[in-house]
Amino acid sequence: MLVKLSIIVPHFNSSGSLERLIASIPARHSLEIIIVDDHSAPTEKAKLEVLSDKFYKHRLLFLANGIGKKSAGAARNEGLYYASGQWILFADADDYFLDGFYEKVSAFFESEYDIVYFTPISVYNNTDDEADRHAKYEVLVKSYLKEKNRIAELKLRYQFEVPWSKLFRRSLIMKNYIKFDEVMHANDVLFSVKTGYYAQEVYASDERIYCATKDSGSLTTFITERSFDTRCHVFLREHYFLKDHLSKEEFEIIEPNGRYYLLGARKFGIRKIWNVYRALRKQKVKILTRHMLNPLWFKDRYRKVKKEDEETERFMNK
Repeated sequence: MLVKLSIIVPHFNSSGSLERLIASIPARHSLEIIIVDDHSAPTEKAKLEVLSDKFYKHRLLFLANGIGKKSAGAARNEGLYYASGQWILFADADDYFLDGFYEKVSAFFESEYDIVYFTPISVYNNTDDEADRHAKYEVLVKSYLKEKNRIAELKLRYQFEVPWSKLFRRSLIMKNYIKFDEVMHANDVLFSVKTGYYAQEVYASDERIYCATKDSGSLTTFITERSFDTRCHVFLREHYFLKDHLSKEEFEIIEPNGRYYLLGARKFGIRKIWNVYRALRKQKVKILTRHMLNPLWFKDRYRKVKKEDEETERFMNK
């Protein structure tokens, strides 16, 4: 039977949550699940064999990242290479799909759209209380559905920077040779921006198909200098791509701002701040926002430092 949908999942030492993810996906001949292991521990790999037996009714394909390749981006690229579905969904191993999601996405299998953006939700692990991982993307979808104008569409295409909660036409990805960056952090940013750019027709739905999870009691993961440098480099490439491919008017609408990267550099010292500032200025990246140009902004600047640091941490871990 023709495979309509491929679900691609990178996996690293998370067989317990992966089991929950697979359990949230119905067993259909028209649906394949591609699990790509990113060099998990031997005990975890053994657990994958148990999952294969448990979910024998599912159309499961287990792959592994090659020697020398280590990242979720590389795993997703591997999955794309072997995918046979006309449509693609991406999922993280610690997230899961919502009841009835297949019926909601299959309604678009005969549509003319290249990307369908769905409204995500997010919860804290162990408590199921609502988290904030989905908030930005929910706003983008709701704004698009409410405004139905070019500005809302541009923001949807270029600011929905995660691959989950989107239905992709596989030919869009393959025809334009779009791949994930094979880096340890922010591997999905340019993939999302490029698919948004090359998509001919896009659509947004207020239907919910996907739940992202977050650990309770933890605001963010720890940002190392190496991960910060990787994110900053990806950001500069994103800025360059958008500036090079969009019209001046379009770029001004969604122009990425370097403010958070300059703020984030503070924890690594004066030299890092200077190097980031030089890199941003060299590429003419906007750093100041309108409210920062208002003299009143400086009056209560120090009272907001802690809150701003938390916002910076969230931005770096989006």
